[in-house]
Amino acid sequence: MARCLEAGLPVASACSGNGACGKCLMTILRGADALERPSPREKAVLAKNGAGADQRLGCQCWMPAAGTDFLITTGYW
Repeated sequence: MARCLEAGLPVASACSGNGACGKCLMTILRGADALERPSPREKAVLAKNGAGADQRLGCQCWMPAAGTDFLITTGYW
């Protein structure tokens, strides 16, 4: 979420990035293997929102060091 905001990309959120609302749902098109596994909390919110296996919460998935090749999209961009 922070890297998107730093890049000037809007990130939807109703919970201030606490991983509760699911509005920051993002689809990972490339680079998902470099992310840490979802936490139990993130898994619960993903399930509640009917997310696919290629989707993560922008506020809960921490991107590794800069230079990793990622491609993401959302339903609100």
